[in-house]
Amino acid sequence: LVGLSLTGGWPCLVDRMPWPGLGSVCFKSPSSLPHFLCACRVLSSLVLPLDPTSLRCGSVQSRMTMATLQESKSHAEVEHDNTPFDEKAAAGEVKEINAASVALAAALAERPPNIWSPNMIKLYFIVAIGYLVSTMNGFDSSLMGSQNAMPQYQKTFGLTGAGSTTGIVFMIYQVGQVASFPFCSPLADGYGRRICIFVGCAIVLVGTAIQTPANTLGQFIAGRFVLGFGASLASAAGPAYIVEIAHPKYRGTMAGAYNTFWWLGNILAGWTTYGTNEHLNNSWAWRIPTLVQAGLPAVVMCFIMFFPESPRWLISHDRAEEALAILAKYHGDGDANSPVVQLQYHEIVEDNRLTKDENPWWDMRELFNTRAARYRLLMVIAMAFFGQWSGNNVVSYFMPEMFKQAGITSDSTQLLLTAINPIFCLIAAIYGATLLDKLGRRFMMLAGLAGSLISYVLLTAFTAESEKNQNLSYGVIVSIYVFGICFSWGFTPLQTLYAVECLENRTRAKGSALSFLFLNVAIIINTYGISVAMEKIGWRLYLVYIGWICVEMTLIFFFFVETAGKTLEELKSIFEARNPRKESTRKTKVAVDEAGNVLNVGETTSGL
Repeated sequence: LVGLSLTGGWPCLVDRMPWPGLGSVCFKSPSSLPHFLCACRVLSSLVLPLDPTSLRCGSVQSRMTMATLQESKSHAEVEHDNTPFDEKAAAGEVKEINAASVALAAALAERPPNIWSPNMIKLYFIVAIGYLVSTMNGFDSSLMGSQNAMPQYQKTFGLTGAGSTTGIVFMIYQVGQVASFPFCSPLADGYGRRICIFVGCAIVLVGTAIQTPANTLGQFIAGRFVLGFGASLASAAGPAYIVEIAHPKYRGTMAGAYNTFWWLGNILAGWTTYGTNEHLNNSWAWRIPTLVQAGLPAVVMCFIMFFPESPRWLISHDRAEEALAILAKYHGDGDANSPVVQLQYHEIVEDNRLTKDENPWWDMRELFNTRAARYRLLMVIAMAFFGQWSGNNVVSYFMPEMFKQAGITSDSTQLLLTAINPIFCLIAAIYGATLLDKLGRRFMMLAGLAGSLISYVLLTAFTAESEKNQNLSYGVIVSIYVFGICFSWGFTPLQTLYAVECLENRTRAKGSALSFLFLNVAIIINTYGISVAMEKIGWRLYLVYIGWICVEMTLIFFFFVETAGKTLEELKSIFEARNPRKESTRKTKVAVDEAGNVLNVGETTSGL
């Protein structure tokens, strides 16, 4: 333990703090000190007067990035503090909280947010409209899988349910998304998150106008390319916007819910195609669902420019006053002096000062020019591939074909089963999003993949034997549904959230664009490969995913960092640690009395 007994300006600070009798503090390591000092600063009315050169822990020099010299220079003497919590609590019941961030825990204890205040309700509406960006990719996933099973669609373009040409039609959407990569960062960083979302949605409407009246395969493919291009632009900025404007206490739930709306798009497409296939016998059976694809992007376009811009983007463009006003309105219920507002504001300003991006949009070196940056980038890339190579792409695009291989040959039954599945997935994903801050990102990923692995083992066994016993086709249906529930519960809320959290403010737009680039590369490889593999080897393809899910779980357990319970700026010290994964799972005990006053900061322990 590193014990610090602060002198100089410390007594003056203690007199103005809700921490009675606190004269010394214990830390597990010097890296915890900046967060504690930041908590002191936001809970007092003065900026903590500390000089980085005055803080020493033996021979270790603590790096101070959150506190600046403003008044007298205080000094620290090293000594051990063995005073228990009970002796430091003057009166009242004391409870201990295991906090990932001492500073955030202190700020929230001082002024807990009112989740039903008018400004918080406005924030819910803002993020809800932002969630609709996620529906575009979900809609296309179900749309193409369902259209591919329609006789009217196959007749119009002369296609079959599987094969090389079908694979090209499917993957051209991802090719369009890859092509948009050079334009994502200039729009999102240069003109703002809202502009990037607006432009992306507008391009989706253009793509829909090209695709809907298509009578030739070339025009249909061109429309899908434009659709993918626009959806990628909006999707590159959408998650960043939600994460950056969400309240820090509920960031996991609010931002995690973004990707759950992928399933809402999936549901709309599935039931639209089922209805048109049942009641129409001409090409409008597939044209109407294609036209409906423009509906939700149009809603986003109508609202997004009336919403506030990301506070972090505003500060990076020297518009700090606007950013503070937005933080105060939506995170402090109108109070700019709210502890959680001041904590975020000072962290963002200081982080922007130290890491301001002066590089042109096309310069990607900052994503890998340091060890911490490379670790962040590896998390982003891994999440992109894990989110697409866990067997979910087979279910999303080829569910009717999977049912067909299990002996369910009716087109109507295939489409009905396909339309029902995302309803369960949406419920599971929303429930999973509400648990992200409570259970943590790592636990959710591992638990979700464990359930997915068991489901795929059962799916493989049932499909392999269904030719001999037709009754086992029911086992195939159940296995597919259980897989969707498990994956949606543990992984869907994190597919976009986790990558965005792992990126710094200055690299978030570039990194998000790069994330979508790798994500779409993964989908292109996956989608084309699945189409051919389903035709050539059938159910044996599932064995590949069983092995790959095991690899994913191993890598997540040993290398993925925990981002729950911390502000975005506090993740900087985690990625700079010798072992980021181990550092991220540490939790610090914070003693809080009945009134919400922080009484002491205790020992640090490691978790999953």
